Amino acid sequence: MKEKVNFNESQTFVNLSKSFASECMEGAKYQFIASQCENQNLDFLKTTFKSLAKHEMAHAKVFWDLIHQNYEGDIIENVDMSFGYPLECDDFVQSIECHSVSEGKLSDNIYPAFAKTAKEEGYPEIEHKFKLIATVENCHRMLLEQIHNKLKTKKLYKSEIKQKWKCSKCGFEHTAKEPPAPCPLCEYDKGYYEIKFDMGE
Repeated sequence: MKEKVNFNESQTFVNLSKSFASECMEGAKYQFIASQCENQNLDFLKTTFKSLAKHEMAHAKVFWDLIHQNYEGDIIENVDMSFGYPLECDDFVQSIECHSVSEGKLSDNIYPAFAKTAKEEGYPEIEHKFKLIATVENCHRMLLEQIHNKLKTKKLYKSEIKQKWKCSKCGFEHTAKEPPAPCPLCEYDKGYYEIKFDMGE
């Protein structure tokens, strides 16, 4: 059995540090998009992006805890990291597509590679966490792809077939190809209606 690499000198320590920083930045960016949604009266989408931001900060906490649980010593000195990070664009619709691509890279390439390194260096519990978080990032990618497609085709609140629309504010339900605007019960804007996404099984 291969001897475990000293954590303080390991690539896994660097990878966890990069991942922590990346997840913090992702969380911030999703908060920024949530603000853009609010400006466009898309309350349900605002809530959706706030949830994504919460997820990313939870991932950051996982990475933070793993670093502190494995590091030997009381004080962790500055970690010298050099890695590219996409800042994407400021256009509302296009930025969602960019985020989808970023989430795909994390789920398909970056975190699986970090998991492999953790395994090779003797840290199976860290390997497992990277793999679990990769599955969540894949769900994020699928969600963002659908949001982007609906916005791009202007079908956020339009359907080719009749479906049930539910107001997230008051619970009023209406079956049609698009929801009544504003809600006839609470009179809140159309942006409060729930949007259905297909996340598979």
